[in-house]
Amino acid sequence: MKLNKSVLSIPILLVLIFLLVGCNPVSVTGVSILYDDFSQIVAGMTMQLTAEVEPYNAPNKAVTWASSNPGVATVNGTGWVTAVAKGKAIITVTTNDGSFTDSVEIEVIYIY
Repeated sequence: MKLNKSVLSIPILLVLIFLLVGCNPVSVTGVSILYDDFSQIVAGMTMQLTAEVEPYNAPNKAVTWASSNPGVATVNGTGWVTAVAKGKAIITVTTNDGSFTDSVEIEVIYIY
């Protein structure tokens, strides 16, 4: 008895589907803030912080930025920090996948 080629391809197709569905997506395992090494920023100035999401091949690299003290330093959705007034603020980045965080302290100073 001869088997039809399409009959043989159905089990192979089912095995491939189960393998693909069973594969776990890559999840975020951490985040780091990349920035120039600094301790102070002058009021009125801006600086860019960058979030590095790990692992490099995680599909969801979306993050949220926040400032502990917006009266001293604000941060927008892309990591641009604006120094507002003298004081200290902690800038935090949080991953949308897994809620991993990293923070950096910013000290804003005045130059007289």
